[in-house]
Amino acid sequence: MELTFKTENKKTAVRFLRFLPKDLRSIGLSAIILNIISLLITLIFYTKLQKEIPLFYSLPSDQQLADKKFIFILPAIATAINLAHFFIAYAKKEINPSILRMFIQITFLLQVLVLAILLRIIIIVY
Repeated sequence: MELTFKTENKKTAVRFLRFLPKDLRSIGLSAIILNIISLLITLIFYTKLQKEIPLFYSLPSDQQLADKKFIFILPAIATAINLAHFFIAYAKKEINPSILRMFIQITFLLQVLVLAILLRIIIIVY
């Protein structure tokens, strides 16, 4: 008679953003997904946009328009925000967890705002 022991296979979860605590990884991944969505929306609607789009709302009415290639500024800003914030979170792992949580939540909020600005411009022009 042979004795065999059944070993339990541990389910390995997808490991992403390992430098963040487990409870913040989903927020970090959501920020990355929003960044990718803003880039995809820009690429999809770029050919359908007019030659000039209203990009600079704080300027007088005659200076608000910019060439449509400047629409790529918004996804570039979103990517720069993600890279900078995740680099800071990676470099400063030992900071207070509540400060890190607030920092990652602000990263997510900035991605939402950039996506909202992009959608507003596309809805106005389209």
